[in-house]
Amino acid sequence: MTYDNFSQLALAPLVTIGSSGYDAKLSYVIKDVIPSNSLCSIYGASGAYKSFLAISWACHIASGINWGGKKVAQGIVLYIVGEGGIGVPRRIKAWELSYNKSIKDLYLINSPIFLASKKEVKAILDLAEYIKNRHKLPIQMIVIDTLARCFGGADENDTKDMGAFIRGCDELKMKTGATVLILHHSGKDESKGARGSSAFRAALDTEYKITREENGGAFIIKCTKMKDAEEVPPTAYDLETFELYHDEDDEVITSLCVKDKGRAPIEDQQFNNINNVSKNHLILWKCIRSRTLDNKFCTKSIIREDLKKISIDTKNLSRWLNKLVSEKLIRIDGEYIFMIDI
Repeated sequence: MTYDNFSQLALAPLVTIGSSGYDAKLSYVIKDVIPSNSLCSIYGASGAYKSFLAISWACHIASGINWGGKKVAQGIVLYIVGEGGIGVPRRIKAWELSYNKSIKDLYLINSPIFLASKKEVKAILDLAEYIKNRHKLPIQMIVIDTLARCFGGADENDTKDMGAFIRGCDELKMKTGATVLILHHSGKDESKGARGSSAFRAALDTEYKITREENGGAFIIKCTKMKDAEEVPPTAYDLETFELYHDEDDEVITSLCVKDKGRAPIEDQQFNNINNVSKNHLILWKCIRSRTLDNKFCTKSIIREDLKKISIDTKNLSRWLNKLVSEKLIRIDGEYIFMIDI
């Protein structure tokens, strides 16, 4: 068969010549952080604050509020709460209290969804289409929390099983136009990256490793893959505690919210030239630094409670504070504590 012109060829719409399209702009869900219509992952050990970060991103996208000074593409977010429980809505409520804004366009799917199942993928697509038409907004992001819970009984290390999972994610991405964000766990050897088949990382457009800072009140984001743009530098983010309500025993129920203003990670080597510095001195200093960000006040009583929450015995708190004062790391005025930049 012969063709009279190029446009008659089946592949014609997919063909470009040379450097054509080199100046196309890369679009983002969060500028410079999460590309639009992409497959992304954040991974780390259990308790590394992965879901707190994912919820922070989701809330900012759903509300249209810039994240870390970066523009967001406002729209609907679907969050697959694969691990269930009440933690996710509590974290969303903490965000609402922090930003004094109610979240309307963030939908939680409170069950694992097996992404290798065409039937279950279709169910998500049907829900996405219904919500999009109802709100007249695009689906900007679909969060899968976590890969393990949405993998069914399949083997994460098996390339075939991982391929089926990735195809399900790709179908969600292609048919909704959304970015698919997958929360995943690191392997036993964290230096080797996320666990499971290498086919997973190969399929990603963007990947971030999440680790906790030593004091437990902050985490560090390190970009380990950014397919079509510059990798963002490692950045630390602090978390703030919010009181949600009192339970039937009048105990205060709290949750954490990510402060989206990033900072340089605190490196332990900053204390290398100071003698007789213990682990508790470093934890104390990090707690004070976290509390004094954005010029918020910090007191001895507040720091004492922060240390107790992470199981630090505070009987030597006064001595630790005096050490930091003598090394000119902090200054104290009555009950108030202030940072001195190193």
